[in-house]
Amino acid sequence: MAEGQVDVKRYQIISLLYIVFICFSVINIKISVLDSNIYTIKSLQSLDKEELKKVDISNKIIEDNYDTLIKSPKANSYLKIRTRLNTSSKIVYDVLKHVDDEFAKNNTTLLKQFNGRNLIEEILKDDKGIKILEKELFELSDFIKKSPYKINTSLDSLIPIQKIVTTIKGKDEKWDYYLFFHKPSAISYMQLERIKLLITKTQLLYQEAALAEIGYQPTYFSQFNPKLYVLKANIKEYKEEDIVKPGQKVISVNDEVFDDLFKKILASLHTENIFVGLNNTLLSDFSFMMGKDFEVDILPKVNIIKANNNYKVVFKKTGEYMLRFYDLRKGKKVLFEKKIMVNPIPDPIVKVRGDNLSNYSISVKDLLSAERLEAKLEINNLNFFPGRINSFKVIRIHNGKEEESVNNYGELFQSPTQKVLGALKKNDFLIFDNVNMSLVDGSTRTSAPIIYKITD
Repeated sequence: MAEGQVDVKRYQIISLLYIVFICFSVINIKISVLDSNIYTIKSLQSLDKEELKKVDISNKIIEDNYDTLIKSPKANSYLKIRTRLNTSSKIVYDVLKHVDDEFAKNNTTLLKQFNGRNLIEEILKDDKGIKILEKELFELSDFIKKSPYKINTSLDSLIPIQKIVTTIKGKDEKWDYYLFFHKPSAISYMQLERIKLLITKTQLLYQEAALAEIGYQPTYFSQFNPKLYVLKANIKEYKEEDIVKPGQKVISVNDEVFDDLFKKILASLHTENIFVGLNNTLLSDFSFMMGKDFEVDILPKVNIIKANNNYKVVFKKTGEYMLRFYDLRKGKKVLFEKKIMVNPIPDPIVKVRGDNLSNYSISVKDLLSAERLEAKLEINNLNFFPGRINSFKVIRIHNGKEEESVNNYGELFQSPTQKVLGALKKNDFLIFDNVNMSLVDGSTRTSAPIIYKITD
């Protein structure tokens, strides 16, 4: 008898642990979400590297024209802010290096620690961590606000730079906790890289604003095409004979010739958020004729299809591509070249199709009204799912144990699945698990479980 009571208690404990596990699986952050932050970090690092190249070029021009620049009160103010931003950038870099060095001392790396919280929080809370960065950023914000001349940027709002931050749920949190503490390493590290990129970008904006005060503007220039295009509100084109050469005078600022083809390409071109396997729009609402007015080359080679006034491309592989535009109106001249990045399709979101099914707790009536699972990709205003749901498993948990389970093939609920749904009782758990999908890029994905608690 005593032995039977021990077995019952043991069974109850196991059942309780199972329920606790289910609850934690609901509130825990998906590993794929954290893992994707590694790619976000790499993207931010790549963008920062490209922006720093522009910073270095504009710095060289500033050095060559420094005496002229400091005579302009506005340019001089911009340069002082530029110098202050450069100091802030170095401090963010030092904090990132400090984190990397401490990881190394602990025989670990960001990749190993991406889901860990304790070590990175310990590192960021020491004297070389967030305290220094927070002090620097708030002093930077005050410095810019007190400067006699400044430009409109979103630095304060995008970081954000405020002592107390209100979350989207209305909760007030201290700045350091909102951005860095009690979070996985992948998220905290990503925030540091994001701040570094924003500061670099703002530094470049101030350097370009200072140079604009003495007539310098960012330009597009090609060695294959003598035209020079200045990136302003209106595109300005200079002919070869207009470009300053040794011994020649400066170009007149009133001498503007506009090229409709180049302007239209810049306005219609879409090179962000390009995904493999999807029908990506390269040019939208583009009235010029390919093969007559212009030509496009993409390497590695892909097919470009015209649909009305839109030009669409399907990329079969991820990676870097070279995009080159030619002007065919007077021979074949290269307008410009641009590198584009084709990204893998992100993980789809899977849910049960129907009303009142977005909550964790639902009624049997609402669940029985559903007829299928559906997958969505919320990218590029996509109005269809580029793939299919192959199969999933339906599990019913009753009184803490698995009562029954069936495999469902396809997205529609088959008879065995409908039978499981019909047997649900109050306080049962229903789990849609092992949701297997195939996407048009040739990959196979498995989504996180969908868990419901039955209320009545």
